[in-house]
Amino acid sequence: MSAYFVIALNPKPKSRLPYLLSLPVVGERPVWLATGDVWPAGKDLYCHPLSEWPEEAEVVERVPVQACWRQGAAVHLVLERRQRRRSLFVWTTSRRGRPLIFWRSPRSMRGARPGIRVPQARALEGPLTVATDTRERYPWRFTNHAARILRRHLPIGDYGIFRGNRLVAAVERKSVEDLATSAVSGTLVFVLQELSTLPYAAMVVEGRLSDLMKREEVRPGWLLNIIATLQVQFPRVNWMFAETRKIAEDYAYRWLAAVARTAPGRPEPPAEADLEDSSEPLPVLDPYLRQATAAAEAREGKVWTSRDYAARFRVSRSTALSDLKALVERGALEERGAGRSRRYVAPPQQGAENPRREPTEDAPS
Repeated sequence: MSAYFVIALNPKPKSRLPYLLSLPVVGERPVWLATGDVWPAGKDLYCHPLSEWPEEAEVVERVPVQACWRQGAAVHLVLERRQRRRSLFVWTTSRRGRPLIFWRSPRSMRGARPGIRVPQARALEGPLTVATDTRERYPWRFTNHAARILRRHLPIGDYGIFRGNRLVAAVERKSVEDLATSAVSGTLVFVLQELSTLPYAAMVVEGRLSDLMKREEVRPGWLLNIIATLQVQFPRVNWMFAETRKIAEDYAYRWLAAVARTAPGRPEPPAEADLEDSSEPLPVLDPYLRQATAAAEAREGKVWTSRDYAARFRVSRSTALSDLKALVERGALEERGAGRSRRYVAPPQQGAENPRREPTEDAPS
């Protein structure tokens, strides 16, 4: 960020908060606060909000900001300097319901005041609507949580959180045996590729990582090589190895609840590698709606290739080919050509001309 964290002297000489702060929060107007010191060292610093910045305030320090973003009831601040880089401004309430703002640093958090409720990971056990894929034969039921289960066909993952018609978070559930088989066969790559299109995604494995090392069908260490490579290749997908089904189910619920509670429609923290990425949830449609849309557009003259289909609905090439094949089997599309020239068009209507200019596939099907 080409912005500065500004510390100034409070022009009111009798104020108990002698310093003013200006936070350049990304995506909104600056946040102005009055506080008691220039950095929270031994304890959290109380801050008082200001409606405007006094022009007569004398600036004592201007520090370049690496990142400053709002997440839930907090503002994160990362400065471009070696020491005293990271801090957190927390909007919270006292036990009596009084609104409070505290400036915290890693050092001051060790001496946090016990009378203040800090909104970090609270209420993850509360009510939550979880969408469960209809193809799950023995699904998690989250019986120990206040979960409302919504059975529907999920285009990605086995359990998810929807906002409207958008899937914003998904959990892929794997047993150790299934993980080993899909990793060796190569199908796990397609799963992780689709999970990476979501703002939040997780892979939860029912079993220990050590169980994966005991597989006898491959040489020792080979599966670990594959898993390590896939985690690096798809860094947006979180991995968790849980010892038992119960722990895996419990973690998945809390992970989905954390998405719902701490990121309700807000963008992800702006990491340097993701500054150009859109934080808006990607539109994900059910297969039936994807196929119905594709058939309707074909009737209007659209000529499909698997590449076009994958780009249009943001799915993998394998999913695109599967959808197109299903449309051909139902008679909604016709397949023409082969290999790189393969394309899919609507069947010609009786007595109608169909002079389409048909594109060619530029990659093997």
